Amino acid sequence: MTAAALATFEAARAQLIGLAYRITGSRTEAEDIVQETCLKWLAADQAVIQVPRAWLMKVATRLSLDYLKSARVQRMSYIGPWLPEPFLADVQTPEEELELDESISMALLVLLEQLSPAERASFILHDLFQYRFEEIADILDRSASACRKLASRARAKVGRQDLQPELTRDAHLQMLNAFTQAVKQGETAPLVSLLQDEATFVSDGGGKALAARKIVRGSALITRFFLKTVRPALLAAENPDPEIVIKITWFNGAPGLIIYQAGQPVSAFQFQVAHNKIQNIYVLRNPDKLRLFHTS
Repeated sequence: MTAAALATFEAARAQLIGLAYRITGSRTEAEDIVQETCLKWLAADQAVIQVPRAWLMKVATRLSLDYLKSARVQRMSYIGPWLPEPFLADVQTPEEELELDESISMALLVLLEQLSPAERASFILHDLFQYRFEEIADILDRSASACRKLASRARAKVGRQDLQPELTRDAHLQMLNAFTQAVKQGETAPLVSLLQDEATFVSDGGGKALAARKIVRGSALITRFFLKTVRPALLAAENPDPEIVIKITWFNGAPGLIIYQAGQPVSAFQFQVAHNKIQNIYVLRNPDKLRLFHTS
């Protein structure tokens, strides 16, 4: 174990975590995969490895795909809709410097669940990490043309060619604040006006917390849900010394709304905005996933 070898790995750590998380949808597993990648790197004959970062990415990708293949079976028996673990913004980065990042959004990760492991890896490596198909071919042990087809099929299934955010960070925050204020006011019309007609609400409780077992569709149904279940919490948070606290926290590339009760995170809301209206709302209720907000 040399200082130089560790320095090489540490220089690639952030990229490796980002890769493993996007493939697996789990921050916890991504950390474990990157740790295992590190151990393999330190045990390898580094003198014969010409491009260390490429070697590390290859190992991390294959470990991530191994995990994903087993995780897909487990997710089939998951109670209610499944959402990825939250990916919190780097605490070292001042909030005013954070920018929207569609490449790690809840919306994209949910869409990636439609893909086969090979499609997912090809799409992520090419479209998000700008790897050439010849490089991806070596990682996936397939031909470059096969990897190109995998990425093309993935793009068609995901239905998104451009991952640039539609709104600025300030506009997204304004939309979040407008939605919160509309819920507090308790009037239907202002809330409905912020939602697309075919908006969806996805709630992940994992059978461990109260959550909708099916996706709620349509602005009217979503409005009724928020006025009935979320509005009381938002109003309670305005009381002096409240048991309920609301915080805006950046995770998965955008600001989200976290509800704490007695100091414990109980709900984490994330909003996808398209064409100046809210298209999808995602809420994490599973305590196993919310634990990542304990230190935020």
